[in-house]
Amino acid sequence: MVGVPSGQAVVPLTRKRYKRKPFKPIDYDRFKDTRILAGLSKRQVASMLFVSLRTIDLWETGKVRIPYAAFRLLRILTGYELPGRAWQGFYLHGDTLWSPEGKPFKAADLGYLSVTFAMARMWREDYARRAQARQATAEDAEHREAVPALRLVSGVES
Repeated sequence: MVGVPSGQAVVPLTRKRYKRKPFKPIDYDRFKDTRILAGLSKRQVASMLFVSLRTIDLWETGKVRIPYAAFRLLRILTGYELPGRAWQGFYLHGDTLWSPEGKPFKAADLGYLSVTFAMARMWREDYARRAQARQATAEDAEHREAVPALRLVSGVES
């Protein structure tokens, strides 16, 4: 045992406990209703969530607790919600992402979205560069007008 120098108190070590996120139990009827409203069979949900058909049966009968992550993933995949505030109003329906304005985006459309953004960024930079060149040209013209013009005057008078 290590000796403690005189004048120092011995402090026992305690473990720090971290707070867990609150448990959100999912009602089995709510899970079943979500599946039915999406028009999916138990087999389809099982393949979407990568679980067995028996697991879905146990969840829907209430014999086994439904993980919140599985319920949330089912809601995302069935088009009820997307995670985060940035996606508020967007939803998935089949293979289409729908915007809050009601515009559909297919996977093929979204594949070229980065190209569209790159083109827009280049156009914006080119526009700023041209505006800066126009402003510099206007300032040069303004400066030239400020300098008085020299006139040649002949020294001979008649």
